[in-house]
Amino acid sequence: MGRHSVSCARIRSPLERLHSNNRSDLPLRYLFLLIPLAGGAILPRFGYNDYTLLLYLILSFLFVVGLLILLRGWLRDAALVLASMLLCLVAAEAYQMLAHPRAVAEEAEGFAGSKPILGWGALAPGAFAAKKVDPTTGKQIYDTTYTIEDNLLRKTISANDGPTIAFFGDSFMFGEGLPDSDTLPQIFSDLEDRKFRVLNFAFPGYGPQQFLRALELHIYDSLLREPHLFVFETAPWHAERTACTPPFTLRAPRYVMKDRVPVYVGACAEGLTRFVRELLGHSAAYRMLVQPAQGAPSRADMDLYIEIIGRAVTLARENYNVPTVILYLPYTSAYLEPTGYTNDDIVEKLRENGAEVIVGALNPADYPGLTLTIPGDGHPTGAANRLWAEMIKSWWDRNENRVLASPH
Repeated sequence: MGRHSVSCARIRSPLERLHSNNRSDLPLRYLFLLIPLAGGAILPRFGYNDYTLLLYLILSFLFVVGLLILLRGWLRDAALVLASMLLCLVAAEAYQMLAHPRAVAEEAEGFAGSKPILGWGALAPGAFAAKKVDPTTGKQIYDTTYTIEDNLLRKTISANDGPTIAFFGDSFMFGEGLPDSDTLPQIFSDLEDRKFRVLNFAFPGYGPQQFLRALELHIYDSLLREPHLFVFETAPWHAERTACTPPFTLRAPRYVMKDRVPVYVGACAEGLTRFVRELLGHSAAYRMLVQPAQGAPSRADMDLYIEIIGRAVTLARENYNVPTVILYLPYTSAYLEPTGYTNDDIVEKLRENGAEVIVGALNPADYPGLTLTIPGDGHPTGAANRLWAEMIKSWWDRNENRVLASPH
């Protein structure tokens, strides 16, 4: 019996030994708790990426393993169940990442980050490398440089002063995946022989809410010394952004309709809610299993989207005495069907709100030999931007004398 007791003691598992009352084991027991806590404190400094949720799940699993070492009785049983659930989540997330990898744009550190008022934007002037690689083939999708000027706007070579034409929008207008020379504002400036001061206020992820909030708070007034025209690029799927649906919009301004007017009510999300939703938004399992089920915007979402743009158009006219050209990019009827709107309906509503609308539909069949979107990415190419810039120039040529003659 004595030998048997000694034998059992010798083959005790590491978990059982850590459960013992040996004081020399105490530091090791708490190490299983401290390492995950330290990791959880450090992770936010690196921002969100495709691995963020997986890392948090792994750290959570290790923390619960630490609890398993310390707890006893029914609490230990509960921790064991929780650990099993976390291990399943780790496995599911890892599988989705391996089975459905996605190409992610990589920008140089310091290019963009969280900012007050608009939610995010450029952080510092400089030249920032940007690249994107197909994760399945390793093929390069693009490798370019974004130049951010001292005013924290994308570089556009134009006149240093004089009548100003300001462009607003998202990654399309910003020129994601393209060199500075291929952005729509730069091509427009070139078509006009750089005789106007052209500014590019667009930034990846922006929507109509950033356009409106910037005009409400006059945050660009120091740059808009002689404004003569605003150009805003948009598409129906921006209604998801004004509804605060995509996780990347959670720091953006949020508007709600009150008495048929969009009213600012703060950010899309704050505190723990924002942390959890941003974390889930970078989850492979969430993208594959949850996002497809969210569906298209509702009728109310589309109404809000249209009214936010309409309010921005009104402020441009009232506060800056400038017309606003909307470069509207139509989307599929299947996407719009749940909203009860068609592309023509949206265009008509925007015009009723005072916007000058240019429908920027580009059918590849009409432009043989031209590549209109970056292969493997979907953002417009310089060729597409040239076609849109020519549309805007055509409008400007017809209306320039009237616009310049108006008091500013």
